[in-house]
Amino acid sequence: MSQLTQFFALQGGLDLVTPAIRTPAGALIAALNYEPNERGYKRVQGHERFDGRAKPSQAVYHVLDFNMGSVAANIGDTITGATSGATGRVILASVVESGAYGSADAAGYLILTAVSGTFQTGEQLRVSGVTIAIATAANVEEGADTDALNSTYARAAIEDRRSLIQKPTGSGTIRGVWVYNGNKYCVRNNAGGTEGVLYKATTAGWVAQSLGRELAFTSGGTTEIVEGNTITGATSGATAVITRVVTTSGDWADGDAAGYFYFASQTGTFQAENLNVGATLNLATIAGDSSALSLPAGGRYEFINHNFYGASDLERMYGCNGVGPAFEWDGSVFVPIRPTGLSAALNKPTHIYEHKQQLFLAFRGGSLQNSGIGEPCVIAAILGSAEIGIGADITGLIDHGGALIIAARNKFAVLYGNDVDDFVLEPLNKQAGCVEWTLQKIGSPIYQDDRGLRDLRTTAAFGDFKAGAVSYAVDRLFQQKKAAGVTPRASVIVRGKDQYRLFWSDGTGLTTYFGRKYPEHIPFDLGITVNVACTGENDDGSEILLIGDDDGWVYELDAGTSFDGVAVDAYCRLPFNHVGSPTQNKRWHKATLEIDAQPTISIGMTADFSYANEEVPGVSQQNFSVSAGGGFWGEANWGEFYWSSPVEGKAECHIDGIGENVSITVVSSAIYENPHTIHGLTLHFSYRGLKR
Repeated sequence: MSQLTQFFALQGGLDLVTPAIRTPAGALIAALNYEPNERGYKRVQGHERFDGRAKPSQAVYHVLDFNMGSVAANIGDTITGATSGATGRVILASVVESGAYGSADAAGYLILTAVSGTFQTGEQLRVSGVTIAIATAANVEEGADTDALNSTYARAAIEDRRSLIQKPTGSGTIRGVWVYNGNKYCVRNNAGGTEGVLYKATTAGWVAQSLGRELAFTSGGTTEIVEGNTITGATSGATAVITRVVTTSGDWADGDAAGYFYFASQTGTFQAENLNVGATLNLATIAGDSSALSLPAGGRYEFINHNFYGASDLERMYGCNGVGPAFEWDGSVFVPIRPTGLSAALNKPTHIYEHKQQLFLAFRGGSLQNSGIGEPCVIAAILGSAEIGIGADITGLIDHGGALIIAARNKFAVLYGNDVDDFVLEPLNKQAGCVEWTLQKIGSPIYQDDRGLRDLRTTAAFGDFKAGAVSYAVDRLFQQKKAAGVTPRASVIVRGKDQYRLFWSDGTGLTTYFGRKYPEHIPFDLGITVNVACTGENDDGSEILLIGDDDGWVYELDAGTSFDGVAVDAYCRLPFNHVGSPTQNKRWHKATLEIDAQPTISIGMTADFSYANEEVPGVSQQNFSVSAGGGFWGEANWGEFYWSSPVEGKAECHIDGIGENVSITVVSSAIYENPHTIHGLTLHFSYRGLKR
């Protein structure tokens, strides 16, 4: 009988609930470390340690030819051109092609990375001021003679750069990560575990941020002290330049203002005295010296960015941690937020959000408090603040449809209205609730409850909300996690990929893709336990994903090709496909997989027949090297395709087995390969008799 073929588009994600005989041919019945996307299933991208220095995956090597070598350069040495001033770091042992160092006539080449400038022909090459050789040509980026050497040198450059990136100094887990104004921040306890430290990523690594000083005051006159003023103690002579003023009660015009001054540093020591500004005397009264600001140890941080003040350059970062006051940060000025009448022992908000130009803080016990409109640092009734109780600990806040969704572990509520004058709190759902750290918004709010992932949608009638199941196809996975005591740790939205990602306490997670009619899911295992996660924007507007783990590392997600130097092990198992005739035997001849790959990747394929019946032998793994990523001259952009590769790649697995159905499994394991996408499968078969 002649061979037949059928093609199947790969999409639908993991399906653990549909009976085997009805599972769509493009779905998956097992998978790890792939993710659904618009083309099919893509092996997950890597993650790389992060501290603000250049990514390991962006490292490049240079080849620098030399002669008259008298001293061997050591790995890690910095080579300097005596004339050009160019520099580069040695990453592999020097290659000597002729001569010898002992006779000062060694000739060969150096492999350098972190090259700055261009070396000149004939100049002396020096290490710590000592001449070791003479350059015979300018350095050449990626100048290896063979593909094999190119791979060796490129990988050495990647690992060299990886070794330079460090954890933020301190102890314990990363407690918060965030992106503000293109800058990346994290929080970790200090070495002694006595304080939290806010770090900023820089080209030199993580740098601890000084939070400045705070000084409580009451006004002594009607002239307002403002940012930029220099205050002077009338008795002590101590001085400080004001960077922020927060008035918590009264009014300067009435001479009864009270609040706090903030400044980076001071000269001298303030005491109980009046404060002067220049020749204007007795503008405020203080009870003693200022105090250094700090973060408490521990906690779990949640952040938002928002501009409450109107001017385009006044967006600021706001955070809370559950162990101390909420705060405002603009990159240099730190301001704690203290609701009026709330004791320090209770001023420990766990969640933070902006809604209708008001800052909302959630406190333990189900208390929700808001600031005045455009006054995020002042929570006082006189300025329009209110306290709203929902009767349960709040697990998340998010806005949708003009209302504020208030999530608790076993209920939801909705806050309607614009401010304290017309706020109305309505219950939404008392049968379902939100697990903490899982609430995100991708179209509508997404969260995990006891039964898996769900979303909240609004109907055409404003404010009429309903909950919908999202993770039905993988409910079994959620129940397994629950039975094992595995809990969610963090979640994040990947806007550029239409994804929601959930991270569990056992180091695994789930990617949910919303780019098609129905959500699609595939689990992942990053090899680390994620504690916090965020998404933000770089200065160029591109999306960046950061995670912090229990070991004190910050990583950038979707960066590089490996799990920070460890191989990405991934697999996809397709359903048992009967090509429309479930009780008829077929001889299965070949399975052809359509693949996007740049430029060359290695995968393996196996096949099982008749629901993996042990009496029907399967096919052992066959390995393939697949090239793709080619383009057409005049249509593709230069540098974005590969001359020697076809546009699409194929892996043709000759399976040669008999059974009523067949399941194909795709496996891969790689450190330095770019992710690939499998998007189509063609089965070659011929019919045999009915299964008896």
